Amino acid sequence: MKDFAESFSVEKMRSGNAAVYKLKEQFENFSSSPQKAEVCDSIAQCFYQLEQYEDAAGWYETAGRLILSEPSATPAIKALTALGEYEMALECYRRGENQERFTECSSLIRELKRACASA
Repeated sequence: MKDFAESFSVEKMRSGNAAVYKLKEQFENFSSSPQKAEVCDSIAQCFYQLEQYEDAAGWYETAGRLILSEPSATPAIKALTALGEYEMALECYRRGENQERFTECSSLIRELKRACASA
C-alpha cells in the first residue's frame, strides 16, 4: 500500500509541476492585469495542491497585487476582489508556518477590509 501512495504522490508532483510550467508560460504571454491575475490564481492553486505553501502564497499575493493595480476598477471593488487572494495567501502562510509573512499578510487583509467597509 505504501508503494501505491508513494507512486501517486510522485505522479501528482509530476503532473502538478507540468501544470505550473504551462501556466507560467501563459502568465508571460498575457499583458492585461485581469488575465495575469487569473493565471496567478491558477498557479497558486497548483502549488497549494502540491502542498508547496510558500510558493502558493507568493502567487496568491501576486494575483492580489495585480488586482489592486488595475486602473479601471474603483478602490472598493479592487479591495473586495483582492481580499480573497490575500486570505488564501494567509492560509498558505499559516500552513507553511511562516509567521513573519503571516503577520504582514494579516495586516494587509485588515486594511483591505477597512477599504471595503468604507465604500
